[in-house]
Amino acid sequence: MSAPDKISRVGIVAKSHLRAAVPHLVDIAAWLRARGIDAIFESATAALMSSADGHRVAEKLALVEMVDMVVVLGGDGTLLSMADCIAAAGKSIPILGVNFGSLGFLTEVTLPELYPSLETVLAAKAHIEERLMLASTVRRPARRLPRTSP
Repeated sequence: MSAPDKISRVGIVAKSHLRAAVPHLVDIAAWLRARGIDAIFESATAALMSSADGHRVAEKLALVEMVDMVVVLGGDGTLLSMADCIAAAGKSIPILGVNFGSLGFLTEVTLPELYPSLETVLAAKAHIEERLMLASTVRRPARRLPRTSP
């Protein structure tokens, strides 16, 4: 799979309570805006910022319907949560995972690589790996445990 031809809206999602991401959230939005791209913040991510004034905000499930790609700041768990929302919506939206943890297998991009990686995506030169998603149901005698929501 190759990068989308035209990206005009990017969703921005950060790990819950990741205050260290706040300055980067503001910078990413400004960087995108300077290139004519709308940044849309996931609502819990916007709540991290002291002011989300002037920024578009959407709940995770609505965000998936509004964007051409998603930038995730956090770890593998944050990326998987967003991937689950995208899959649940039946969409095929690329995710750029930026690692804020100590070890990321899925969030491979580091902060110094963020903007060069975004430039590659916007130039439609990025290689996008498709990954499989598995869903499971746990059944216990006489009952089925509910699936957790994204």
